[in-house]
Amino acid sequence: MGLLPSFSDISKPLPPSPATDQQRYAENEKKLKGLHFKKRNSREPPEVVSSSIPGQAPVRSTKDISIGRLVSSNVDLRPVSQKILDVWDDWTCKASGEVDEDAPFAADGESKGEAFNGLCLASEDIVHDTPAVPKPCRPRLQNKPVIWAKSRQEVCETLECFRSYQGGVYHIHDLAKGYLLSAFSSNRDVFEHNGKLIISHGGGKAEALHSTKGRSETHAAADQLEGDQSVRALLNTFKANRPLVLLADDKYALFPFDLAAGEYTYVVLGLYRITHAWAELQPAQTNIGRVVRYKFAFQWCEEEDPWWFREKETPAALASGIDNNPLGMNAPIELSDTSSSYPPECGRCQQAFPQVYQDAWMCLNPKCAEFFKVNGEERVLDNLTYASEFLALQPRNIPEVRQSARPPPPPQSNHGIVTTKRFSRGLHCQECGRLSSRYKWEHWECKSCGEIYEVNGQVRSAKDFWYQLEGIPYLQSRIDPRSGNIPLNKAALLFQPHGRSSSLTICEQPLLVSPRSVHIIPGGALINREADAIFRKYQEQASAGEIQFRRWPLRNSNRIHIGRGELLTNYFSQNTGAPYQYVGGADQTVPLETGPSAVRDALALIQKRIEMTLHRHEPFNEVLSAAYMEKQRMAFHSDSEKGLGPVVASLSLGSIAYMHFRLHSQYCREEGSRKVALSLLLRHGDILVMDGAGIQKFYEHTVVPMNFRIVATARNISPENHMA
Repeated sequence: MGLLPSFSDISKPLPPSPATDQQRYAENEKKLKGLHFKKRNSREPPEVVSSSIPGQAPVRSTKDISIGRLVSSNVDLRPVSQKILDVWDDWTCKASGEVDEDAPFAADGESKGEAFNGLCLASEDIVHDTPAVPKPCRPRLQNKPVIWAKSRQEVCETLECFRSYQGGVYHIHDLAKGYLLSAFSSNRDVFEHNGKLIISHGGGKAEALHSTKGRSETHAAADQLEGDQSVRALLNTFKANRPLVLLADDKYALFPFDLAAGEYTYVVLGLYRITHAWAELQPAQTNIGRVVRYKFAFQWCEEEDPWWFREKETPAALASGIDNNPLGMNAPIELSDTSSSYPPECGRCQQAFPQVYQDAWMCLNPKCAEFFKVNGEERVLDNLTYASEFLALQPRNIPEVRQSARPPPPPQSNHGIVTTKRFSRGLHCQECGRLSSRYKWEHWECKSCGEIYEVNGQVRSAKDFWYQLEGIPYLQSRIDPRSGNIPLNKAALLFQPHGRSSSLTICEQPLLVSPRSVHIIPGGALINREADAIFRKYQEQASAGEIQFRRWPLRNSNRIHIGRGELLTNYFSQNTGAPYQYVGGADQTVPLETGPSAVRDALALIQKRIEMTLHRHEPFNEVLSAAYMEKQRMAFHSDSEKGLGPVVASLSLGSIAYMHFRLHSQYCREEGSRKVALSLLLRHGDILVMDGAGIQKFYEHTVVPMNFRIVATARNISPENHMA
């Protein structure tokens, strides 16, 4: 039929062993028991062997695997063990080999270890001279993807149809909107008709390896159920005949081209409809030797052909004898004629199913007693093949598709307001197709080609957020009675000529030795003239680029398991004064003496009000300025890095924000003590002072703005911080 050969077809699988499935499975399990974590400093230099394919780069032998890390090379481990090959395909290590051996992982999509980028695995049982069998190299893409990204965050912040940082199915109200094809494929997943028909599995409940404190254990596979979230959403989408967007990453082995060669981590394939959904039995190491897995057939439903089709042969290519279409991607595609055929029904459950498999028709209802049986016997086999009629494309007798996989263009300002949630979304570059998170405050900018999309808005006033005063549960602070922390002087108010200071001291516990106080120096309508001017100046200088608000990459983001690629902070910031290692590295700072005037004015106001209320001078030498658009926030953290002084003070500008404190997990001595101990309400013009190193040592805090907010946080930082 001129179909695109699957990856398994190209690789020409090795002849099967005469041993039975159970015997092979037992042998594989023996080999898996030898898998363990290698200490990162115990690796020997890998052995490089010559390639068996002329012109191909040298590949590593299986000895490399036994003494070090699994690398992303063209090694095929099928001569050793098919099961070990599955682990090899699912977990490959970083080239640097710097791996946290205590980090959790699981082979279940990206739910645990995708941002971790793999494991260091080794097996003492496979240290032998088995020759390496190179995998075939897939060709590079000739056509640039229409929509592509380098990080999971770029995908989730830009696409409306896929915002799942961990799972492979994104769904809203029990309807699937997007589906990611990744490395963790299942039996009988296929990529047919040049990608116009893709069969894949509903995610979850696969056999997985988990590591806890250096100890690994296998979590057995379990049956997928019709009520599982991802399965239910896909089934509902199938019944509603609604399109969804399919994406693929560079680990999806069935895609015919090498995405990684073009530095494409994620690509959007296009719009598809689910034409078939069914359940099947697959072999698994469970008490009964099999599990139920749901499968879904996705069919292309856009008018144009898929973008990855190779161009037709050109006259120049024909004259030179070059095959411009080696995989037959433009060959004619057969359509299924279903006008006169009706699928047979099961005599037990009365449900109709097409003949999915070439061997025989079977009932595909997992609730039926005849499920997956032929002549009363279950067919739990790895080598079942699809019927050719089942793999034929369905005629386009479907409703017109009015939606598009392309994300919308950058929004226009609404009455000059450009700080709403829509303006924190990512950008789809019309020039190169790259998805980019918005990482600059003053405009959108493509991280590949540098294309700029301007943002023009008005300066916002603190009066814009007065409506937030309605319905607030407390005026200044709230102590959780379950936290075990009682303020020693909660009602203590220090009246000053230009305001007042409310001092809250977190109660000492036997484990904690030094007092730790949190002071709030409230602003107010009569004393906020300086704060109003600073708020305005911050916005003007940020829009002009004088204050370079940026979303910096998170440090140690590989420990946060929410997808592959670079992970940016959920707020914009700029550091002024002493270098601060926490944000963007120590290089991303500007001198305080020549820094933006808004920052210097904020520092002067903080120091002045501390002197007026607490009667002391704080020699701050650094200010971290942060800007939050609507729905942005800062996660729980503590300012406990080396070289930070014991006093931290901040000026709040703009929207009201909630600030919550809770104990670090290592100091929780009873159930419930991990909950929020203290909640504060920070208004425009308020100054918060965290007084004492014990606050940062024993507590962590988070800030949740209700809308657009800017905060200037002052510290005293010694060179020990940025030289660490």
